[in-house]
Amino acid sequence: MRRLSTIVLTAIVALAFADASIVVLALPAIYSRFETTVVGVSWVLTGYAIAVTVAAGLVFAFRRWLHPTALTLGGLLLFAGGSAWCGVAASLTQLMAGRVVQGIGAAALLAGALAVLCDEIGPERGRRWWSAAATVGLAVGPALGGTLTEAFDWQMIFLGQVPAAVLGLLVVAVAALWRPARGARTSAGSEEPDTLTLALDPRTGVFGPAALTIRDRGALILAHLGYLTLFAGLVGALFLGVLMLVEVWRFGPLHAAVVMMALPAGTLLAARLTARASRAARIVVGVLGLCAGLLALGYLPAAHPGWAAVALFVCGAGSGMVVAVLATLAFHPATPLVPAGASVVAAKHAGLVLGLALIAPLLAGSLEDGSERALLAGTGVLLEAKLPVQEKIDLALTVRDAVSGSPRGSVPEVAKSVPPDKRDAQTTALLTEVDARLRATLTRAFRPAFELAAGVTLLTLLACGALGGRRQDRPPAAGTTARGGAAATLAVTVLLSAGLLGAEAAAGAGGYGRYAETQPCDAPADPYPGDDFDALVQRIAYSALYGAACELDMSAERLVLALADQPGFAPVDWDDATVERAVRAAIDRALDDADRRGDLPSWTLMLARQALRLMPLDRIVDLLGLTGD
Repeated sequence: MRRLSTIVLTAIVALAFADASIVVLALPAIYSRFETTVVGVSWVLTGYAIAVTVAAGLVFAFRRWLHPTALTLGGLLLFAGGSAWCGVAASLTQLMAGRVVQGIGAAALLAGALAVLCDEIGPERGRRWWSAAATVGLAVGPALGGTLTEAFDWQMIFLGQVPAAVLGLLVVAVAALWRPARGARTSAGSEEPDTLTLALDPRTGVFGPAALTIRDRGALILAHLGYLTLFAGLVGALFLGVLMLVEVWRFGPLHAAVVMMALPAGTLLAARLTARASRAARIVVGVLGLCAGLLALGYLPAAHPGWAAVALFVCGAGSGMVVAVLATLAFHPATPLVPAGASVVAAKHAGLVLGLALIAPLLAGSLEDGSERALLAGTGVLLEAKLPVQEKIDLALTVRDAVSGSPRGSVPEVAKSVPPDKRDAQTTALLTEVDARLRATLTRAFRPAFELAAGVTLLTLLACGALGGRRQDRPPAAGTTARGGAAATLAVTVLLSAGLLGAEAAAGAGGYGRYAETQPCDAPADPYPGDDFDALVQRIAYSALYGAACELDMSAERLVLALADQPGFAPVDWDDATVERAVRAAIDRALDDADRRGDLPSWTLMLARQALRLMPLDRIVDLLGLTGD
């Protein structure tokens, strides 16, 4: 029974930690279901993390009156109820309320589970199992959530946790009844002396008296600050990475889950292979590795899963090294287990709150600008297209409506907005190019947020800088092979981080997603070659467009969108004087370019120019068909 209880409880710990990230691949679906914003949907994560942080702080404050088993059982009950609430939520407000209940339950069960596990399998093994479950849960969460979303729907992420929590509740309750009474146990929230006051001497392997010195308290504080800044930076991989894969690249949840699996793979592999390396080396290489991975996600040279997977693997490897170090410091043998677990839980989730609070507003602003640039880029592709004028106008309106009708920061499926019977090979190729431009521009819009995440991660070096020289609680000395393997893993991580950034730069990451708007004053006089009548019409139209845009000091794309009444693209005060300036500049440019090209006889152009100069503006507007009559 004890073995079953240990396995189930460890799995529940992993699930509770996973809940901080399990929903990230469902955020796009929630985003669309409740028609919210990036900041709004981020509160599905933030609300949970805040609830866990606050509840864990309360557990820490009232630790003397809380029994570990009762705390775990109560937490499981709340966690199950909150999960069910989230699964049937009919609005974003209801979903967030359910997440708060979930978070309170998670904080209670996580803090209590540490003490219960240590009681079941011993202090050292209990801490290791709890820490490993925490690391695995948070890293695997996105992939697990993506799989459930793809197979069922986002509600199943929450409903599927209810039977797991109920099973944990039953197993822990039965195990508590079967557990034999031990003489060292006292009442209320007291724990056994060996979980409180005994420490493992790394030299002899024997337990002996332990005390929490001033030096140890300093290490604990630094370790918790390290958790805070590290997990704030990890938001970049867990939140930004998922939104980019699903909303911008349009990956399905399962496809995105496969890519996201690179994160836990790197975490587990690096933590295991570098266990024998020095603490200072793991902290420095780990923090810089996570920073490199975040920057690599921000400076992708293409919307390709291979680049993203390698960057996520580097993020996971870096974070895995640092978390392994912090875990050895955050659980001092002289610290009571319930407050120790509560403080670690609070520090990790406070880091997630900090990261989301900093990154989500910046991302929202970047996506607002990115959506504007994406529409400009799509318009530019259509302006450059060699299509008949009527078909080009129809496509331009279709792209405009598709982009305008999609949530900010998401890439619409432009090709699907055009019926198959109206798409030939040329049109399909054009729509593919529009789609690629939109995706590239919005991928670049994530760059500032990834840069901020990397900057926050660097603060971990300040928090953990003094930890490198402190005594390490290590198992008996490792052999030469183990130490060599750890050193090799560290070297490979450094080389992979530097090599990835270098490879992305060589592949054109600097210019990826950048779009230069057409400067109309410098546009060529022959913007649309061809001998037929349609080409002549388009040449004249382009010249007129460039003339008006040059006069108004704006790009051709912006003028097109302003004329189409696109929201956000009407910076011109269209009074009579401005309209007259724009129209007459358009006519002059069109006639001048036609003269240079020799499209019409010179005497015809001279007569047309003279007549248009003498004609009133309202008559010109009528002739051009710009009135609504």
